[in-house]
Amino acid sequence: MLAVLDCNFKELSPYGGNVIEENEVRMPSKIRNLMLDYLPKIIHLWKQDSPLDHICASLETLKVWRCNSLINLASSSTSFQNLTTLDVWNCKEIAELITASKVQSLVHLVEMTIRKCETMKEVVADEGDDEATYEIIFRELKRLELQCLPSLRSFCTGNYTFRFPSLEQVIVSECLSLKSFCQGALSTPKLERVQLNRTDSEGRWAGDLGATIEQLYMEQNVQISEEKTEDTI
Repeated sequence: MLAVLDCNFKELSPYGGNVIEENEVRMPSKIRNLMLDYLPKIIHLWKQDSPLDHICASLETLKVWRCNSLINLASSSTSFQNLTTLDVWNCKEIAELITASKVQSLVHLVEMTIRKCETMKEVVADEGDDEATYEIIFRELKRLELQCLPSLRSFCTGNYTFRFPSLEQVIVSECLSLKSFCQGALSTPKLERVQLNRTDSEGRWAGDLGATIEQLYMEQNVQISEEKTEDTI
């Protein structure tokens, strides 16, 4: 496990010389578990075509916490082909987690947790290609948690097909702008409920994941309207 904590690095960089440049950090040749916590100045994890693109292909766990200037998770050449656990918490500037084309590398992801990212609008970014007809398959994903994401409108706003053949647990909490899960076809054959928090033993279900998300959005907004009406009386 490599942990990089409370530093002013602007990016991670495996510097090849004898001297480490300012705001860079030397990285080992192979990493399985990486934790980045409170790196307030980091904007990109690493540069395009950085050696870390190849080093981090071996990552199994990635935790990114309190990186408030970070705007994206990966460069276009990055592959997370061995990643099983992804945990993003309190990263205020991330509007989209990963692009639709890069998410295809998450073939072994089992658990995805995204919490308290104030500006995140979608998890998988629509790349704006009207002719793209991606079928995005999270083959191994069993657990998805979306918590305290006030700007989240959809898991993905692009017209892509999503398949989650192993998904068994979904937690959606304090995502008041979440209107729909996705715009395209959606398959979650093992999912039977959506939990409203981690301790919710009953959950909610409206027949499928997409319908459940839409129902929760409507109910939450009705409740907000009623509370505003009561406040004005």
